[in-house]
Amino acid sequence: MIAGSDAIETLSNKRSNWITSFDRAGVWVETERSRARGAGPQLVPAWMIVAAWERLRENGTLSHIELLKDMKVMRSAFVCALLAQFSDVVVVQDRPAVLERIGNP
Repeated sequence: MIAGSDAIETLSNKRSNWITSFDRAGVWVETERSRARGAGPQLVPAWMIVAAWERLRENGTLSHIELLKDMKVMRSAFVCALLAQFSDVVVVQDRPAVLERIGNP
């Protein structure tokens, strides 16, 4: 379980992201950059997380590049970092990020 005060680091650049809240629309995330600018949290739409999870579940692997270029997930670094928190997901490569699902399909 991830609390709002917990930092999730991106896999490649190790930049901190903080989940400030979540709802049906998605996850509200603050980054080091948005904090420095005083911009507040930005929405990572739920569809991005759901689409990434479905692709990972179906294919067994998922890359940052695949998310960004093929699926047009513009917050792909955060989405990969979030999925990497799941107990059945391992990071097999961090630059560029590649995830693998382990265990039951």
